[in-house]
Amino acid sequence: MGREGSGTDKPGELTMSALKNKFLIAGLCVIGFIFLCFSSSVMADPMDAQDHPAAASSAPNNGKEASGEDEEAVNGDKAAADEMDRKTIRDTRNSGVNRNDVNFNYFLTSGYAANDITGIPSVGKVSGTPELDGSLSTAKTLYVAVPNDKIKLEPGEKLIVFGDGGPLQEINSGFKKRFIKNLAILKVREGEGRRYLADVLTSYDFIPLSSPVKLYSGEKEIWDKAQVAKEFPTHSVKCFVAGGERGRDNWNQTDYVILTAGTKQGVVEGLIFQLWEIPWDKKVKLDGTARGFAKVFYAGSSYSLARIQEGSDSIFSGFEAIYNP
Repeated sequence: MGREGSGTDKPGELTMSALKNKFLIAGLCVIGFIFLCFSSSVMADPMDAQDHPAAASSAPNNGKEASGEDEEAVNGDKAAADEMDRKTIRDTRNSGVNRNDVNFNYFLTSGYAANDITGIPSVGKVSGTPELDGSLSTAKTLYVAVPNDKIKLEPGEKLIVFGDGGPLQEINSGFKKRFIKNLAILKVREGEGRRYLADVLTSYDFIPLSSPVKLYSGEKEIWDKAQVAKEFPTHSVKCFVAGGERGRDNWNQTDYVILTAGTKQGVVEGLIFQLWEIPWDKKVKLDGTARGFAKVFYAGSSYSLARIQEGSDSIFSGFEAIYNP
């Protein structure tokens, strides 16, 4: 009886053991199911990304579409630039006011060319100032001396002080002139004998002693004649950029430049020249590069003043300027 008792489990112990085994099996089944689902999803991702329309649209571009868009943008920019050039050319067909035209004040402040400053008609010279510091450039009043008694200046009359800015040369054309610049605008207050006292209305630059003085009315007359519409030449005109405002080596849109052709070559106010950068080495047979346009606002006999049009690149001395009818 003792042997039989020792080899038999109790009923409670059997029940607990069975329950533990069932829980263990159930846990293993759940873990296996989770692992199976995870493995399936990982394996399905690459195929889903290739086949699903939404996924395919978000996949990295192979560069062909982007390249096409860049090409379209470049073509669009070129078309816009070409249209701007055509519009600029159309402006030459009339003398009407447009955004690239200049006014009398712009004309006054622009430099110009002359063979010699002594060849420009003047009525006198700056002879000093009554102010204590003696500086002509900061003075509010200046003395103007006239050469003889025949010249009479009336109170209220305006005068222009001008000066020689040095040589103006262009090697391609052999152009050689002097650069002349207006320095200040005066208004006569009173006079006695050959000396007049004038107020400085506007000062543009340094005023040296003995700077020549001319009549403001004469400058206005020149400007008014330049505004009269003229017939454009039927032939091409080729010249060069000789320079622009002093102290700079290049000029940009809205700046003025001096061209080496004038009325003797058929230039009139309103012409628009296309400006070309050409190879410095004449042995190099390359076409020039178009850099912009400049519209003539004053034509002298052997030179002209032109304003660089909007949208132009930087312009340098020596650039070729071409007008085609």
